[in-house]
Amino acid sequence: MKNASYSVLFMRDDTDVKSFRVSPRRLKLLLWASAGLGVLVLIILVVGIRSFVGYRLLLAERRNLELSLADAQVAMERLGNIEKMKAMGGAGAKDGKEPKGEKARPAEGRAFVKIDAGSMAVDNFRAQATGGALSVAFDLNNKSSGSASGDIRLLLLKSDGGLVELAPTSESDLTYQISRFKRISASARLPQGLARREALGLRVEIMNSNGDVILGQTFALGG
Repeated sequence: MKNASYSVLFMRDDTDVKSFRVSPRRLKLLLWASAGLGVLVLIILVVGIRSFVGYRLLLAERRNLELSLADAQVAMERLGNIEKMKAMGGAGAKDGKEPKGEKARPAEGRAFVKIDAGSMAVDNFRAQATGGALSVAFDLNNKSSGSASGDIRLLLLKSDGGLVELAPTSESDLTYQISRFKRISASARLPQGLARREALGLRVEIMNSNGDVILGQTFALGG
């Protein structure tokens, strides 16, 4: 009917019945408005959840960047200290090198003396000290013809310029017998009572089967 309307009754036990009349048009508008409001609330909820998740991801990324920056600053500081100590200790060695195959000198005299006989190379070096333990990994490349074998010595460079030889967890980790390439991975305990800030770098010395040091180089220590 043209003038039809709906009656809405509100009834309670302790009050009179109240009725309201609403036209079909207004009822439709009310239903559409309710549906639109529900959709709007749903959209706001989805956008809010996505914004919250994105915010948490940004916080985590920022935290990781801050940690990376702090690690980079520490590494730069250690490299700077190594360069200063190298400049102070390298005056006694011409061009920072020793004769090929020279026997290892006392620790305090070779912290920054580079030995390179041209037969071996160390690449992709990574060393880290955490919780009183040291882990080191690098690629050992044989640049000479034929196979080669020998031992590897790890010496911890302290902040005062001294070197302390480290005993590996497994002796076999610091031996090699290669034709072209070998991945070296070893672990060792840091000297008892040595503070982490006192560990500045790590010197790696590659020895041949006769015990001659054919490659010696000092690297910055991470961790």
